[in-house]
Amino acid sequence: MEGKSPHHQSRKNEVHNPNGPPCLPEEIIFEEILARLPVKPLSKFRCVSKLWCSLIGSRSFMKAHLRNSIIFSHHRIVLNSMHGLGHCSLPSLFNEPFTDSIDYTAARGINAQRAEMIYLVGCCNGLVCILLDLTTFILWNPTTKKSRNLPHFNNDKPMHGPIMKYGFGFDELKDDFKVFGSLHLYATDGTCHTIGKVYSLRSNSWKAVEYSVSSFHGAGVYVNGKLHWQKHDKCVIVSFDLNSHVSGVVDLPSSYSYSSDVRFLSILRVHKGCLIAHALQIENPNTHLHIWVMKEYGVKESWDKVTSVLYFNDPRGYSFAIAPNGDVLLNYGPSFAIYNPKSNVLRLSNALNYTSFLESGIYIESLASVDSEST
Repeated sequence: MEGKSPHHQSRKNEVHNPNGPPCLPEEIIFEEILARLPVKPLSKFRCVSKLWCSLIGSRSFMKAHLRNSIIFSHHRIVLNSMHGLGHCSLPSLFNEPFTDSIDYTAARGINAQRAEMIYLVGCCNGLVCILLDLTTFILWNPTTKKSRNLPHFNNDKPMHGPIMKYGFGFDELKDDFKVFGSLHLYATDGTCHTIGKVYSLRSNSWKAVEYSVSSFHGAGVYVNGKLHWQKHDKCVIVSFDLNSHVSGVVDLPSSYSYSSDVRFLSILRVHKGCLIAHALQIENPNTHLHIWVMKEYGVKESWDKVTSVLYFNDPRGYSFAIAPNGDVLLNYGPSFAIYNPKSNVLRLSNALNYTSFLESGIYIESLASVDSEST
């Protein structure tokens, strides 16, 4: 029937055998069973029939599967290392002395693009955004191993200078993945103009935007529909709304005060959809890493200092993630470490074929598509 979903059409034609085994309604099969399965078996189930292929590939099923994939067991960590991009299980880093090997094969096509430098732009809803040589953006789903190069950032004008500010997230109102980028254009008279653009996966195009914040660089952290950076000349976090393209400010914790022995490092992470802020307090011979979580977005009083970790003369540390039991995953020199705030115990956790890395991010296994028509 016209205007009805495939679920309703299939139920209309469903035949029940009163003498046979009970038959589950297809909405139960898809919404309560298949939507809770990992991505790998779902890829095989698409071969069952044209109907199953259509439903598993539909936007509504992808969203249902994503809601179920937010659980901790489906989280993975992506590492940007000298060997290229790799990833491994996040729960195994918390729970096992030695985790599975870091997989570099899923990103083989990206790693083979002969880029001198690879930058992690961000992770959102199962997709990872990458920037090659500060010029070319790529969207990549490590789980499905699908990727796409985005259109050139500045097709209408020659590019003068690298893309120094960038971020990746999801516009809930438009149901659309978006990428933000900014670069400097130098005119023949020596003047410099900064341009910002937002890419829409739905339209597969860039749109010029105005933004008022300039004193930040690197990758923004996506939370609550906005990208976030630390502003260098002030003790505040700046935000950029991916829907309205409006800049804003998020206050740092009241207990944080800038001094010569306290500084932010890798300023922000995300925990259960909340901002995480880090501060290093360097006091010879030791260094403390202080970690806050903003429990209610935009409310300064909701910053909660969850823990302080003692680093023994190693100022490079920062946290990756917080497990459901409160344990904190840290980088600790050349390896990973797990800190238990309750027992004040720090233990090492190693990944096979681990190597030092430049950047990291956390993503969830999902069916999210990199195709414009399937966003």
